[in-house]
Amino acid sequence: MVTTLTLVAACATSNNDPATIRLLTHKDFELPETALREFTESTGIEVLVFLEEDSTSMVDLLERSKENPVADVVLGIDSLERRRVTEQKLVEPYRPIAVDRLDSSLVLQDEMLTPVSQLAACLNRSKSGYQLPERRLEKLPNEDVASLRAPTKFSDLFDPRHAKTAVIPDPLSSRLGIYFLVALERLHPEDVEGVTPWPKLLDEMLRWGLEIAPTWEEAWFSRFQPSSGPENTDTRSLTWGSSGMPTVSVRFVPELPDEVDVTVVDSGCVKVVNYAGVIKNTPNRRDAGRLVDSFVGPLFQYNVSDRYGSRPARTDIVRTEAWRRFGVNVTAIPIDEWRIGPLWQQWLLTWQQVADIVKSGEDPLPPVVQVTLPSQ
Repeated sequence: MVTTLTLVAACATSNNDPATIRLLTHKDFELPETALREFTESTGIEVLVFLEEDSTSMVDLLERSKENPVADVVLGIDSLERRRVTEQKLVEPYRPIAVDRLDSSLVLQDEMLTPVSQLAACLNRSKSGYQLPERRLEKLPNEDVASLRAPTKFSDLFDPRHAKTAVIPDPLSSRLGIYFLVALERLHPEDVEGVTPWPKLLDEMLRWGLEIAPTWEEAWFSRFQPSSGPENTDTRSLTWGSSGMPTVSVRFVPELPDEVDVTVVDSGCVKVVNYAGVIKNTPNRRDAGRLVDSFVGPLFQYNVSDRYGSRPARTDIVRTEAWRRFGVNVTAIPIDEWRIGPLWQQWLLTWQQVADIVKSGEDPLPPVVQVTLPSQ
């Protein structure tokens, strides 16, 4: 756990010891610092921020410090960890002031956690990557390029021609990659008769040429190049991102283009929610609630991180011009936290096993992979 930021109150308090509130979050959740600064200026409360690597390590810390909490507020609990937080009672119920402004489909009846943002994780593809290049009349067409049509559904990944054009962030080192694994398992579970189990499909895709990048940043910014065209075999034209990626692709350009070369494949999308909560046994529950209130305030919601293409949890927030132009609404199915539970961590072991087998050059997997967790 690393102390990373202290926002000092702009206005003086009545004594020399200003009030402080401890916020625990993680590196995958980019904090809107302007919103935290505004909270400090309006309340006189300093926000001391502690960072963990990801949502899982953050919840691990909450478990270890349950009797003597290391923070007052937690931010960035995703759908994969919601069940554990609720079952272990690591937070306590809190109803934010602006709860009626939140997307009602995200609000939890038990009020244990407050939704602050949502993400629709989906396949993204290049537009130009599937356009036939111009050729002279006397030049024969490239049959491989001509026969490849743009993917329109998640299962197109199971076509060898599409698999070798795709790059996926590794679930073993990327949260976005884990969401891909959830989407894959949802369509091809291991225990349904007549359905090819996902480990077998993964084995096949890797042998066909599916590329696994260590991080989402490398997959998106280095290996996935939307404008490279269909004849460029050095980069990939299909990747795993989100419905907000068309907007993210123009995040840092000085002037918005008329169109972007990124299309969202509206199939197999996974809906992920990020939550905040008041940590149980905090000695500062009142100020902790005020900080959670600020997370659903307009300034914080407007500045919800675009890193993965997330959207605010509020329904009345008008985003940037880029979002208005290029934002995409898709059909994303929420993660079933209560079915998955700790299973996704077992799936990671299976993923590692499959990847190691393919990398070693061993024969393809049998139809089903059995994984045994080590004893605690």
